[in-house]
Amino acid sequence: MRMRLTLLTLAMALLALSGIHADTLVWRSPTKPLTIGLSTGDYTQVMFPEPIKAVTLENPSYIDGKPLDGYNGQAIMFQSLLPKMATRGFFVGQSGNTYILVLTTDVPYRTYIEIVDGVAMKQLKESVASKMGPHDLIRAMAQDIDVPGITRETYVVPNWFRGSGMTFDLSEIWQSPTMTGLVVHVRNENSVPNEVNLPAIVIPKTTEWGNLRFASMENLRLAPAGQPNDKGVLLLIFLR
Repeated sequence: MRMRLTLLTLAMALLALSGIHADTLVWRSPTKPLTIGLSTGDYTQVMFPEPIKAVTLENPSYIDGKPLDGYNGQAIMFQSLLPKMATRGFFVGQSGNTYILVLTTDVPYRTYIEIVDGVAMKQLKESVASKMGPHDLIRAMAQDIDVPGITRETYVVPNWFRGSGMTFDLSEIWQSPTMTGLVVHVRNENSVPNEVNLPAIVIPKTTEWGNLRFASMENLRLAPAGQPNDKGVLLLIFLR
């Protein structure tokens, strides 16, 4: 239980980091420059993902730049020296990553810009997703919680299959590096109560999903058709 809680807590933290706001830029590779708006009236503080060890500016006379004390070389202040200009800067971090910034007055000025390492975030998301077990995935599906590193696809297939007087509608597919989760809506078509017998259900198979290993449903006994509680949600986990 402690491991599952830890994984989901970390997943939620990553999800919060993924919610990029206006003053955050995501660095994805040295070949994809980031554009930062400057002004002549105030400095813009740029926070890098790591300490910067080397800086090369194409036009040093266009801007005023200086490291900000107390940030271990991660924060640099920039101000434009011209009312209209654009230039590039090449910033090499201690890891060897190169951050190319287009510093310009042609886009809106921001007081504070934080650059986050999109590559590291992606790797961390994939690591979290790969360590999640079937019960972690079922819990996330039941609570409708997005998990970094796990893709969700709406995949509506009405009458996906039928059995024992019930209809099973496929509605969503969750994919991790090792698992596939399916959200299936179950409807009782009988005029009497009916029970979902998981071992007896013949579920359509595909090699893409792997082997069915876990199933979960909050209420296996459904009320007669047309009455309250005549429907339920079945969660299926396939392992690859």
